[in-house]
Amino acid sequence: MTSSLVRLTGTDHDKVFGLRDTLLARALSENRRGIRSLPEYLEYLAGRTVCLTLLAGAGSRWVDSLRQAAAEGRDLRFDPARPRGLFPVRNALGRGPDPVPIAAYAVDAFRGLGSRVIVVRGWEAEIDREILEPLGVSPEERRFFTQEAPLGKPLGHGDAVWQCRDLWKDAEYVLVNFGGDASSPFTARAALVVLDALVSLGEPVGLLLPAARFERPAYPITLDGLGRPASFGHAKLSGTAVRSSSGWANVGLRAYKAPSLLALCETIRAEHWKDGEGYSIPGNDPAGREFALDNVDARLAEGRLVRLLAAALPEELSPVKSLADVPAFEEAAARVRRDAAALPGGDP
Repeated sequence: MTSSLVRLTGTDHDKVFGLRDTLLARALSENRRGIRSLPEYLEYLAGRTVCLTLLAGAGSRWVDSLRQAAAEGRDLRFDPARPRGLFPVRNALGRGPDPVPIAAYAVDAFRGLGSRVIVVRGWEAEIDREILEPLGVSPEERRFFTQEAPLGKPLGHGDAVWQCRDLWKDAEYVLVNFGGDASSPFTARAALVVLDALVSLGEPVGLLLPAARFERPAYPITLDGLGRPASFGHAKLSGTAVRSSSGWANVGLRAYKAPSLLALCETIRAEHWKDGEGYSIPGNDPAGREFALDNVDARLAEGRLVRLLAAALPEELSPVKSLADVPAFEEAAARVRRDAAALPGGDP
């Protein structure tokens, strides 16, 4: 008999959102590890998982918007040299100070799911003081990693993950999110437990990709006949416009099997990196010289090793690229947190 989780991450994507209140219970009942308590399952997985939150992006649009605000005489009381993840927004977390830095939402979404690695470009003391300590994350519970920028700017989140591989390569699972997203703790939990349940069932899967339904997704996912992701569209990465109608798109969060992630990171680095020139990856914008996690995802999809978990809200993908995005982010984050709190086991 086919597991319901296999169907829900394969052919029955349209049913998943309406069954979100049972997803964690299904993972408990269908995993073959004999674990039937959610706290016990999360404790088991936390010892085998590394959670990466990426805060090292260049953010050129963000910097431009700060300059524009200054030119207009607006006093934001925010040092433009600081990373955008430290910009204060309304707190809908139910813990910590108000306002809270943008990146607190991404950090808090991984509460209790594994050891933490925060990828940065400086500002560690401020991140500790303004995000981690108020959320109860002690220095003993996290590692900072500085993403090097050999060409003068960070060269993508795939490169960041490859650079810090020594901090996660011995794990079983790696969760990745981004400091500018309205991340959901429910989606993070569901992704990890469903991925492990599928692995315990013997499913060939290297990546479980949480997704939401969008009218015109900027990062559309193309599915094969079995409902598995076959390709991904990404306008920024390709340097061209992406045309799409209503469909599924990832919301930023990714749940990988660590060995699958490591193998593809090392392969892409070996095949497409040149010292002094950066990355030259077919399909990417040549001017960017970047390596993105989307490149890992595409290679895993070629091997039919990606499954979709269509359980996310569209609001989870509400990145702050400029100051103009902040009000929408605050509304999205509040909606995401209300939603997570209403689902069984959704908000620790």
